[in-house]
Amino acid sequence: MKKLISILLALILILSSFTIAFASEEDVEIKTCDCENIPIVYVPGFGAGIYLDPENDDRKAVYPPSASSIIKALPEALLAVFGVLTNNENLFGKMAVRAGNKLLAELACDENGNPIYNTSIDPFEYPEFDYHQIETDNVFVRSFDFEYDWRLSPLDNAHGLKDYIEHIKELTGHETIMLMCHSQGNTVVAAYLELYGSEGIEKIAFLSPAYQGISILGSLFNKEADISDKADQLLLFLKTVMGESKGTDVVSILVGMLNKSGLTDSLLNFLQKYLTSQFDLVFDECLKPSFGNLAGIWSFVPDEYFDNAVEIMFGENSDAPILEKIRYYHDNVQVKLADILQETRDSGTQVIICAGYNISTIPVSLTPTVHSDFLIDTEYMSIGATCAPIGETFANDYVQAVDCGHNHISADRCIDASTGAFPEYTWYFSGLNHNDMADAYASFLNVYFLSEEEMSVHTYEEYPQFMKIVDGNLVPVEENEESEGILNFFKSILSF
Repeated sequence: MKKLISILLALILILSSFTIAFASEEDVEIKTCDCENIPIVYVPGFGAGIYLDPENDDRKAVYPPSASSIIKALPEALLAVFGVLTNNENLFGKMAVRAGNKLLAELACDENGNPIYNTSIDPFEYPEFDYHQIETDNVFVRSFDFEYDWRLSPLDNAHGLKDYIEHIKELTGHETIMLMCHSQGNTVVAAYLELYGSEGIEKIAFLSPAYQGISILGSLFNKEADISDKADQLLLFLKTVMGESKGTDVVSILVGMLNKSGLTDSLLNFLQKYLTSQFDLVFDECLKPSFGNLAGIWSFVPDEYFDNAVEIMFGENSDAPILEKIRYYHDNVQVKLADILQETRDSGTQVIICAGYNISTIPVSLTPTVHSDFLIDTEYMSIGATCAPIGETFANDYVQAVDCGHNHISADRCIDASTGAFPEYTWYFSGLNHNDMADAYASFLNVYFLSEEEMSVHTYEEYPQFMKIVDGNLVPVEENEESEGILNFFKSILSF
């Protein structure tokens, strides 16, 4: 009898466990959502705050440097200026290194690309359902920001982005998401596509992308810094970066008068003497230890600068562990970007590229006359567009380089988009500063994300391939307007 009771109890326990198991499965609620508001994951550019001991309440800001750090570096900075004023090049170099290290040393990473000190961005927390919303025409687009440590390899950050995307899908109940990335965020998304493909991604918007590098950074990593005899380039830079802002004419006239007198070139050539004599010291003792092992910064070195930059930075240390990460992005993402994006499009994911032009780069590199958005070269952003030298236009007899059945030469005859990797899906914004996310620009992006059809440069008349922002609104670039503006500008200078 006892055995029979034991058997019955055992059967009851076994059946109970099955019942509990089945009940648990039935009670699990799998969140799904079939609304048309597909969530957008935004991957921002360079600039997230870096903190020492980030988990502590009294943490120290490493980037941007805290006020206390700047104050500590101020004596050396003032002595560096004193070195210039007293024509003491060695004092300038020595003090510049000390000031730079006080501000930058704690950003450094080791030979594996990991932070040397206990430094990081804010402790990362996955969002709950507290997304911010962008409103346009009574339609709300869900948007989530992915934060990352910009010092690290785009590949390392791409792994984090994958986890983040999966979390957003689970959080919202959507099987697909859309991506929007700006500046350095484009290197992270490009690395993601190389590693994981684009399954589950409906659309991507690449904004002011740094995925093929920045000539200024390439020059710096090649120990090239030249400001001599660049008075005209400085004038053009000031004119283009200021655009039509208040005070432009006054600044232009003053700088133009200094240029005409030769004072600007004299000052630039004087400062170049210090760059020439002290740059190796500053590079080797400050910039190299602070930035040499930052794989995220290495993603900004364009292909044509890359091999020489590696030789300069690492020399005989060709087996440095960080080089594996640096080379992987360069070899498998940067130089293969057009193929990666074509595979992305072939898989059914829509892709657009937005690039600025008609702004000069900072007149420090050896390429001061290229079109840019103030920071990134238009050629790199567009993956190969042909650009006239800034301040000039294509000749009247210039013919579009690639005959594809559509006109891809801008009305101001500055850009031939036909040589870019994706001329039908790349927009150009005249005078759009790198960090200018104006309302009209955002409206254009919302139209793209909400459009039911695939959007090209021919889809909407109000959004042609070449645009500029006037009074907060996007308008088409018109024939000769930019070139004539620059010519009139120089005429006004010459009239003095």
